[in-house]
Amino acid sequence: MALALEPVRPDPPAHVDQNFDTDKVDDLRRWLTGEEDSLLTWLNEDDGRGDTDVMPHVDQGLGEETGDLRERVERYERELTELRSALMEELRRNAPEDAALDESPRALTSKLREVLEQNVTLRSEVDRLMRVNQGLRKEFDAAMSSLPRDQMALIKKQIELAEKEASLQDRSREQSLLDTNGNGVGASSVSELEERFQAELRQKELEFREKEKDYKAKVEYLAEELKRKSLEEHQKEDELKFAKMSPNDASKEMDQKLRDVQLKEKRLALMEEEIAKLKIDVRERDDELRKIKEVVGYKEQELLRREEDLDYRDKLLSSERRKLDEARRETTNVDEVTLKKRLEELKSEVQRKEEDLITKEKYLNAKTEELRLREQGVIENEIQRREEERAIEFNVAKVKTGSSRLDDLLLGGIPFGSNILIHGPPFIGKELMIDQFVAEGLKKGVPCIWVITDKTPKDIRDEMKNVLSGYEEYERLGLVKYIDSYSRSMGEAVDDPYAIYIDEPTDHDRVMEATDRVAKEFKEKHKYYRLAFRSVSTVIAYSDPNTAFRFLNPFSGRRKRDGAVSMYVIEKGMHGEQEIQMLGSIMDGMVDFKLDQLKTYFSVQGICDVQSRSYIRYTVGKHGLSIGSFSLDHIR
Repeated sequence: MALALEPVRPDPPAHVDQNFDTDKVDDLRRWLTGEEDSLLTWLNEDDGRGDTDVMPHVDQGLGEETGDLRERVERYERELTELRSALMEELRRNAPEDAALDESPRALTSKLREVLEQNVTLRSEVDRLMRVNQGLRKEFDAAMSSLPRDQMALIKKQIELAEKEASLQDRSREQSLLDTNGNGVGASSVSELEERFQAELRQKELEFREKEKDYKAKVEYLAEELKRKSLEEHQKEDELKFAKMSPNDASKEMDQKLRDVQLKEKRLALMEEEIAKLKIDVRERDDELRKIKEVVGYKEQELLRREEDLDYRDKLLSSERRKLDEARRETTNVDEVTLKKRLEELKSEVQRKEEDLITKEKYLNAKTEELRLREQGVIENEIQRREEERAIEFNVAKVKTGSSRLDDLLLGGIPFGSNILIHGPPFIGKELMIDQFVAEGLKKGVPCIWVITDKTPKDIRDEMKNVLSGYEEYERLGLVKYIDSYSRSMGEAVDDPYAIYIDEPTDHDRVMEATDRVAKEFKEKHKYYRLAFRSVSTVIAYSDPNTAFRFLNPFSGRRKRDGAVSMYVIEKGMHGEQEIQMLGSIMDGMVDFKLDQLKTYFSVQGICDVQSRSYIRYTVGKHGLSIGSFSLDHIR
């Protein structure tokens, strides 16, 4: 803290001898005027000299006023003594770390000079900061004048609160310093004061935040109110403008306003339509995502099943290895002669068993041929026996599907010339519905054309063996033909006698040509044929939806012309809703499969009149689909 000294310069009476102890008086005058720092030297001179030398001179020069002058000198000396004590106390307070402060005149003079210099420096710095503060306040007031009154009041309140908080912190620091230096407050008291100060500071901060929230809410409210007032003012200005206009100008202005409003309404309607379309797109994407998740779920289940199968095989292999190791350990204990004997016995036993197997194989081949001939005869008899059923199908103009429950749902079957889209996720049984459909036709002697893009004829043959006994005999009878565009593209070199091979799935012209040729051969001998297309998804994958549409449109049209009943497989989750709708436009109906909570359902869409178009529960077996109960618009 800077010490400000304002010494009083006494004026001696006019009749006092001006030459008494002139050196002392000049020293005192120079110190009072700031010319020298010799006061402390003068004060610390020998006290006896101050009492014995000064007073006699005063007594000799003053005469009768000696007593009055003595009192004044004594008073000045007391004041100087008090001033000295105050100076020492101030120096100790400003330098508490210096326990042994030098009280010599030279040291005190140096300290006093330092204090005075610091005081001058601080005063100049304070003056400069005050001038800067005044400039900033002017700029701040100019910026505040452009703000609304409510916002201006809020900012002023915040500034006042910040200034009070800063003042409170300064006072707390000063009090803490005073308590530490002057009053001897212990560390515990300082800690308590600091904790109390921190608590008060936190309380003030909470209050400030609450006030800030209130002010923000008020500002938001006032902003809304200002906006509303601005709108009202704008409306009043428009009304005043219209009131000042002539009737013709007002009418023109109203027409212009009306046109602007109508234009904005049109834009708003377009934006609402766009929003609706975007919502539809979002729903469609959600459906596609859900379908993809279903497919991924199926794949994960299949992977789990395969892992379980591999674990089982690993266990079997480990068991066989243990048995082999045990056998090896047993054989190591047998001597070489015994091993040779056992080896000869095993060789003779193996030779005998091979002869038995050859004999049994010849017998089995003979029996197989016999059974084949019998089966062929049975199949031919079965086809002849079902001639009446074929005639009934032509009378009702509907063909059976191979599932009596599905025929009941379709009120008798599928109409002639129908192209049906079979839509569903993988591994859900939609292929079994087509296999049953083909098998039902073959049992009645109705030929079938397989157009395959993702399977080989052998794969189809293995599937059909589980659905139709003696499927190979139907092939030998010439009732089955394959249009295979898959095997050659996969590098398969086997030639199937019942297949027509196409090199690439994208060679749509050759697929069309081969199908038409086989269909013509079947139509010469039979009234109609059945066609299974597996699958449309592969055709789209190898080309694009538009190319596939241009191929399937005439392809399905020719099948309708022939009166054939055709089924086309398409995988769910691989195509967008727009592609499904585009393909559905050239079809006569669709059977839609779905999986819901690990339960399988299908729904008939289009085709013909049905008992119910709701989703109907079914289960998948090895030999076909087992359809649950249904009634009109109700599923049990």
